[in-house]
Amino acid sequence: MALFNKSKQENIELRNQLAKLSEEVEEIRSSTVTIGGVEISSNSFISGVPSGAREENVVKIATASACLDLITNTIAQMPVFLYKENAEDGSIEKVIDKRVNLLNHENQEHMNAIDFKKLMLKDYILHGQAIANIGKQSEPVSVGGMIEEVEELTELNHLPSKNVQVDVFHNGYKYVDADYHLTTITGQGFKNKTDKKTFKPDQLLRVMNNPVNPFEANGVLVRGQSLFEQALAEIEYTKNLYNNSAVPTGVLKMTGRLTQGMIDRLRQSWQSIYTGSKNSAKTVILEEGLDYKPLSLNPNELQISETSKSTATEICKLFGVPESMITTAANKYGSIEQNQLHFLKHTLSPIIHSFECALDKSLLLEQEKRDGYFFRFETAELLRTTEGERTNNLSKQLNDGAITLNEYRSALDKKPYDDDFIKFTIAHALYNPKTGEMKVPNMDGGTNQNE
Repeated sequence: MALFNKSKQENIELRNQLAKLSEEVEEIRSSTVTIGGVEISSNSFISGVPSGAREENVVKIATASACLDLITNTIAQMPVFLYKENAEDGSIEKVIDKRVNLLNHENQEHMNAIDFKKLMLKDYILHGQAIANIGKQSEPVSVGGMIEEVEELTELNHLPSKNVQVDVFHNGYKYVDADYHLTTITGQGFKNKTDKKTFKPDQLLRVMNNPVNPFEANGVLVRGQSLFEQALAEIEYTKNLYNNSAVPTGVLKMTGRLTQGMIDRLRQSWQSIYTGSKNSAKTVILEEGLDYKPLSLNPNELQISETSKSTATEICKLFGVPESMITTAANKYGSIEQNQLHFLKHTLSPIIHSFECALDKSLLLEQEKRDGYFFRFETAELLRTTEGERTNNLSKQLNDGAITLNEYRSALDKKPYDDDFIKFTIAHALYNPKTGEMKVPNMDGGTNQNE
């Protein structure tokens, strides 16, 4: 009876402890957590990513890292230009502007634009939203004899999405505003001693992937949580298999009975001499009475290689990258150009368009938008494959009259001629777009058709 009462009391104490623990967990979920002196609420980007699928873990997966590098490196090297469309004839001209320099050369004092775009693209893919602070400075400008203060874009500062939390405001039928709180980047606080920095949407350049609402989005870390955890488990299992012999490969048998101490010593001795990849192929020496029987279970029968290949394929699908761009064994196309074209059309084009729209929204003035200004990535560099394919393509355009002779030479990085011509099909008549003159070189030594 005393034993029963003691057991009953222990159960009551255990239930009380579990109830208390549950209350503490719920309190943490409903309140804020302090990291580096900054309060983080439960709806932040940080708490929205499962621990196993964090950025620092996912980049350790070879296929995920390769897909991420392929996308970010390819787009980051593309130049971005500002254009203006002529409302009268629909022609497009390139505009020289300081914002172009920020997007192609130096986005801020301590970073070049290539690295800036890589960071933005990484956050866009992994976290679903790329964020940068738009740095502006007031400059005095003379307008009609009056000096006015005009804000000029001076820098773009990348804000890591994993260190940003978003507080979204809703008025009952739509989302109306949000606060973006930047936590410490280094874990040691800001050097200016500010515990928390808050930004409004109009202070930021935001590029969203798979948006949840106008201010929040999900990346592959959330959408591919189970897949990444599976890949990480496979890596850990394979590592243990080679280092610690995770799969039992054999059984030691002895005719006599062993005590627990003898079993422990035998196991320790066997593991220290024969276990692990460094001890493979050693000759096994058995004492009298010991018998070793190998098991048929091995990595090949466990289909570890096939499972890893299947996981790699699924990761490529998650990133939207053709598997043929990651491994040559899955190559579906005969030429590099076809591979690049498929990659550009189905993988990169949606990402590029998202960035172009975000640049137009955040970096252009309202009047510039009305006047037909827009940003555009130059994708021609991606399609520059072999010299022969490139030259043949340009020659076809020149012979069909699609480009001028100097445009042809410029594409080949050669100096232009003083006279520029467009070829026509009348045994190659030459038309000068500046003067309007038409010449037929094989008629009377170059007949001028305007006379």
